[in-house]
Amino acid sequence: MAKPCYVLCCMALLLGHGASSQVVAHITVKAGAVNRHQTIIQVPFDAEPGRVYRLVSVENGKKVEQNVQQEDGQIAWQLRGDLPAGTERTFDLVLLKGKVDVPLNKRQITYKEEDGGYTISRGEHPVLHYRTAIMEPPTGADTAFRRGGFIHPAFTPQGKSLTNIHPKDHFHHLGIWSPWTDTEFEGKTVDFWNLKKRSGTVRPVSSPQNSLTAGNVFGGFRQMQDHIVIGNPDRTAMTELLEIKVYNTADDHFVWDYNSTLQCASAAPITLNEYRYGGGFAIRGAEEWNNANSKVLTSEGKDRKQADGSLARWFIVQGALKAGNGGLLVLSCPQNFNSPQPLRVWPENDQGGQVFANFSPTKNKPWPLVPGQSYAQRYRIVTFDGELTAAQAEAYWNDYAFPPEVTVVPVSRPVSRR
Repeated sequence: MAKPCYVLCCMALLLGHGASSQVVAHITVKAGAVNRHQTIIQVPFDAEPGRVYRLVSVENGKKVEQNVQQEDGQIAWQLRGDLPAGTERTFDLVLLKGKVDVPLNKRQITYKEEDGGYTISRGEHPVLHYRTAIMEPPTGADTAFRRGGFIHPAFTPQGKSLTNIHPKDHFHHLGIWSPWTDTEFEGKTVDFWNLKKRSGTVRPVSSPQNSLTAGNVFGGFRQMQDHIVIGNPDRTAMTELLEIKVYNTADDHFVWDYNSTLQCASAAPITLNEYRYGGGFAIRGAEEWNNANSKVLTSEGKDRKQADGSLARWFIVQGALKAGNGGLLVLSCPQNFNSPQPLRVWPENDQGGQVFANFSPTKNKPWPLVPGQSYAQRYRIVTFDGELTAAQAEAYWNDYAFPPEVTVVPVSRPVSRR
């Protein structure tokens, strides 16, 4: 988000070029029982497509104007500064009229199509790269490990990579992805993760729902991924619409959402069987992490010795990287299936101490999917340099799990009389 002086200058420039404005709604944001800090607000509003809106508020006796972004019948912005528990803040939503060119600010969220996929950046700093093209495995590895549809690298704000792909111990580990492992489709067991079985795989595909977005408040992409049963011919058992939304947060941390929506691809149901691994959100941690220089912490206070099989609302993985410490926090939405979700975390002595952590919703119960319904799994990711405390993680969780109450009151347009 731009600094206040920058936004005010932009507004003066815009209005100086013949743009007038009209207040179209009054908005109240109530903190509720949670202290808010730089909170991301997304609220339904029937905005006019292609039009430019601004939020106007009074803070410490001064008028403040800031960016708002619209998409899919919603408007979004980030609260400036703190909003303590029990307090509220009011805004006027203003529609700018006339010709308005909106400059993107220095911390805008942008996308670039490169390296077989999309790189999403905040300003000049890459946040993550998503691979759409099929990636070949390392030389000498089985060609069954060819796959696309994963995130690597995911970065800290200072550019440290947090992820690893195709490690020699597990060629099917792919940065950040949703590894559905043990499933049942048309009476057969299908594994969409352990690619060497040649049972199933995942392929990004063309779809009218695919999109790329850039903006001053958020940016990212939507990408359809087919979960393929390998055969003669191949068949799609399950579709997944993956949405990655990166926010232009004012803090030093990167904040982004990983939202996955599953559907049956045909009239045949699919069951995601109970299994110790799979689904949800998984990360294969940075190559340099081991049991001596990294650690895991969960919302219930579990460390790497205790985390596997426990239930959690969030987990942190952090440790020493090539240019200093860093890590990531993963928040699981309380509306997710089987929440709070079970964790699969490699014990500290597995695989030489390498890091694998997974929100595995089917670890202790199956999940049957039926045709005609959609099934959402939503996670928020915070990446950081240095270290993140449990108190900071809990504050992020409260803000995500219990969003503030937002009231939007449209302003009626006056009726002209003759």
